[in-house]
Amino acid sequence: MPDFPSFDRRLFLASAAAMMPAVGMAQTGDRVVYRDPHAPIGERVRDLLGRMTLEEKAAQMRCMWLTKYQILDGGQFSPAKAQTVLAQGIGQIGSPGDTIGTPRSSKDYYRSPEETVDLVNAIQRHLTLHTRLGIPALCHEETAHGLKARDTTIFPIPPGLGSTWDLDLVEQAFAVAGREARLRGATVALSPVVDLARDPRYGRVEEFFGEDPWHVAHMGIAAVRGQQGHSRPLGKDKVFVTLKHFVHGAPQGGLNTAPADMSERTLREAFLVPFERIIRETDPAVIMPSYNELEGVPSHANVELLQHTGRERLGFKGAYFSDYGGVTNLVSDHRMAANNDDGAVLAITAGVDAEMPDGQAYARIPELVRSGRLSEAQIDRSVARILALKFEAGLFENPYIDKALAVHRVNTPTDIRLARTVAQKSIVLLRNDGVLPLDRHAPLKLAVIGPNAAEALLGGYSGVNARSVGILDGIRAAAGAGMTIGYAEGVRIVEPDPSGQHSNVRPLHFVDPAANVARIAEAVALAARSDMILLVVGDAPEITRESVARFAAGDRSTLGLFGDQDALVEAMIATGKPIVAVLINGRPLAVTRLAEKANALIEGWYLGQEGGHALADVVFGAINPGGKLAVTIPHGVGELPDFYDQHPSARLRAYVEGGPKPLFAFGHGLSYTSFAVSAPRLVNPQIAVGDTAVLDVDVANTGARAGDEVVQIYIRDDVSSVPRPVLELRAFQRVTLRQGETRTLRFALPPDALAFWNIAMNFVVEPGTFTIFAGPASDMLKSTRLTVI
Repeated sequence: MPDFPSFDRRLFLASAAAMMPAVGMAQTGDRVVYRDPHAPIGERVRDLLGRMTLEEKAAQMRCMWLTKYQILDGGQFSPAKAQTVLAQGIGQIGSPGDTIGTPRSSKDYYRSPEETVDLVNAIQRHLTLHTRLGIPALCHEETAHGLKARDTTIFPIPPGLGSTWDLDLVEQAFAVAGREARLRGATVALSPVVDLARDPRYGRVEEFFGEDPWHVAHMGIAAVRGQQGHSRPLGKDKVFVTLKHFVHGAPQGGLNTAPADMSERTLREAFLVPFERIIRETDPAVIMPSYNELEGVPSHANVELLQHTGRERLGFKGAYFSDYGGVTNLVSDHRMAANNDDGAVLAITAGVDAEMPDGQAYARIPELVRSGRLSEAQIDRSVARILALKFEAGLFENPYIDKALAVHRVNTPTDIRLARTVAQKSIVLLRNDGVLPLDRHAPLKLAVIGPNAAEALLGGYSGVNARSVGILDGIRAAAGAGMTIGYAEGVRIVEPDPSGQHSNVRPLHFVDPAANVARIAEAVALAARSDMILLVVGDAPEITRESVARFAAGDRSTLGLFGDQDALVEAMIATGKPIVAVLINGRPLAVTRLAEKANALIEGWYLGQEGGHALADVVFGAINPGGKLAVTIPHGVGELPDFYDQHPSARLRAYVEGGPKPLFAFGHGLSYTSFAVSAPRLVNPQIAVGDTAVLDVDVANTGARAGDEVVQIYIRDDVSSVPRPVLELRAFQRVTLRQGETRTLRFALPPDALAFWNIAMNFVVEPGTFTIFAGPASDMLKSTRLTVI
């Protein structure tokens, strides 16, 4: 049963009707249109909007997050405080599952599921029963790779999800995230992130699926369909999605919020592609502008971006919700506005419908309208979009959530199994001389060494889950009785908190070098008495994250292992013992020594709550790895930019030091078996402009066991009116093949797969020849020629 009194709905209808004004009612007989669930949403919006005061409209464009304390007393909802603070209502509540705004947040960031339900229901009860028009609130939560809350299902971070190259699996993962968010009271999910990972120095790369526009677009489509559904209106177990960030680009120096310098052509050719395809195919409800300047104008004040590009050219029909502080940053960061009033005018004029997290600037909307700086028509357009979401979500009919379901239908055994499967499929085997897989029943002394071995590291925008499994525990659980597992920390990357845990919301605390020297000595001693080393290194949450302040940096000026990890690596190499190296990280790392000296090298990313089990499944051969890199890994920072789809003149020259050639190419990933991928065969080697090219590719498992291969299809326009990338991904499919099995895959390349922005900035297919490639990675391709007439 829902966790609220059964008479609340009747009280809501009676009390709210009594509060309705007598003048201006749009009704048929006794029927109030906006309360009629059978009336079209557009009519309900118009009716309600016509009843609202300017103050009530302004409240709908605001949010409460840090300011939740204003309606709390001892951490619990206070009706007395809400009577004043929420007198005009509120548009949305930010992250009701956290304890932000209370003294508790410094030690216990998340509410329990039961506390979250109680808070959401209390807020909605107050809004629907004790405000003049009874307008419920939207609630939003982060869902980058699972609901960011307590005891929810945590999947691998987006670079890991991108490494699966499995769209059905990604959709399933986000369906879990969306269901869990809705059960905990959210109606808006602040994901997916569809920025391109084109500068690995950037700490927010851990939020991105990959570097390729086509790949990221399809990952984003899967994420939207999982959370929001395949069609609108919104289902009862779905949430509205938020595409973000429009448009980060690749910030200068890889620094968060720095300007994104690019041409209009690059913007259209690369960074807008995911947004354009997702808008066209899924009808996302919300888009979040980015913090940075784009083409010299901050996104939150960028009329060209939000109106002309977003709405007119891309066809976006939903609402723009600001990033946290994006409006007030026009004052503090960009110096484009002298004060919050100016910032509000700039943002609303650009089309930002709601200000998050707390609406400081938008609080002044009534005064700005009365002074003539904004028109009420501008406000009405934004409020209409917000109200439409509330009607579509069914909040006016049922704003409450069920406590029993919020506890028992979250992180179920089925969800946990899915988290393990997703983690297994996200693991990328970068190198293997045959040392893997290990026999878990062998009488082996295995030394598990490294700073990322014991703790279950989950990455940014993660919830917390006591069931999370670290690498060490996963290996111990899977090892046979005859195997001896030893453990040494090796080094610390940064100091943990007093509980021994790392977090992306705390300042970076450097490690005493002398303490790390002692830890390395302990690791060397363990390795000396062991047969093999499982070396687990990588990132810590404090060094790869969204950088929100100088005291909480998250961007890097180098790409090597941070701190004293290189010293640990050299010490392990010096032991002469076989090394299986595992990277647990949020960004691509230039691990040149491990790539050269380790017997096997695994890219794990942050693997989610089942990471330890999934990694053990791969190490011991229960699962054959089949993940592929969705980013390029360079030898070092000097090779940036290193994304694979560069223009022909980008790599005509070499550095004095050699190269540039990536350490590991986009699409790379090995298996415990072997595959043969044929050259593509065109059904028609000559097609007309506007036709679809169809091709077949054979893929055969030529090895000794079943496994997964990802067949990747790329194109190159041989001669074009402006330069085009030397390779462009246009299709892919992950397939599982038995030993000795061969399968023929068919791919279709529709006209937009061959089209581009020509010299006149028209999106066209130019007649001529195209080289069509197929293979298991961007550096292992076979080709054929397509002619377009």
